[in-house]
Amino acid sequence: MRRAIEITTSAYDKPYITNCMYEDGETFLKLKWKQMHEGDHRETVYDLCVDKETGVVTINRTGEIRSILKFDTSKKTMGVFKTPYGEITIAVITHYINMPSVLTNTFEIGYDICHDDGKNERNTFTVKLV
Repeated sequence: MRRAIEITTSAYDKPYITNCMYEDGETFLKLKWKQMHEGDHRETVYDLCVDKETGVVTINRTGEIRSILKFDTSKKTMGVFKTPYGEITIAVITHYINMPSVLTNTFEIGYDICHDDGKNERNTFTVKLV
């Protein structure tokens, strides 16, 4: 099913509004959308998948910059960004994952990206169904 979404993250100055393919199955919630980033020459495709049994969220990004990030509240995970200039490996500490429900139409992940210098960068990633 096609749905309108509004994406908010600490990485953007303002929300990004687009359409996505939305599938809410018995064991998985899946969203797929395209987004054009400043400086990119082609669209980036995002695949977000929530495993409802484990609670683990995977975001697969393809385009000029490719990445696979896993969000798991039970442990620190590792992610890789593949850029035209090389690979960057990051650690991710997930604080919470909130799923859409009858009370809210918002999916949200609160997490830290751990940098090599020991500092953590806090981020909140939100997808609101509009």
